[in-house]
Amino acid sequence: MISLPIALFGIPVKGVNNPILVTFANVNVEIITEPSELPDQFFTYFKEATGFECKVNLNLRGKIPYATKYVYLSQLYFQEAIKKCSLPISNEEMNDILSMIDDAIYNSELIRGLRRALILGKDILYRDEEDPVPINLKKFKTKLVYSYPIPDNYNYIDNSLIHLLGILPVEFAETQDINLIRVENGLWFSLYSIPSPVRLDWKIIWDLNYASVIELRGEEHFNN
Repeated sequence: MISLPIALFGIPVKGVNNPILVTFANVNVEIITEPSELPDQFFTYFKEATGFECKVNLNLRGKIPYATKYVYLSQLYFQEAIKKCSLPISNEEMNDILSMIDDAIYNSELIRGLRRALILGKDILYRDEEDPVPINLKKFKTKLVYSYPIPDNYNYIDNSLIHLLGILPVEFAETQDINLIRVENGLWFSLYSIPSPVRLDWKIIWDLNYASVIELRGEEHFNN
């Protein structure tokens, strides 16, 4: 089991800077010595930023959301490259370079939120261009179940719905009310026609271009 950040709450809406709730969950994955599944652009930007080309075979085996896998695996790659190739780079410089590479590849508030949580090692409420707010949630185990591509356009949006989308991450951070999980699952369907899971311990999360369904286990209030 590895503790990894996931965006438990937060639905993307173009042009809207709503908060994302990033929490650490225990995921049944293992680090393996196989060629990395990081995007090709990562290695190009890594060489441009560091001036080095270091071959590192590291990957993750297990069911894990793509965005979480990218953020964690890219950090692992960098840390191993520093040791293997004796790169003269501090931990702070590594984090700065990783953030620049993230923006060059994805320019996504989701990736920025996951990266920030990983750097801090804390659950956070994250909103772009604002300081993250540390929070403390009960830990649970999770695994990826399946994913749907997020459509380019939503079905309907107005100011009241935008407000509700922004309130849900904050409310869950404060109350940990599992009913809010079902509420946000329903909003995924309302906005993007992503089918709501029938199981109460399944949650739809933002996973870059996908809406991924994860299973929540480990705390009694997440179990059926």
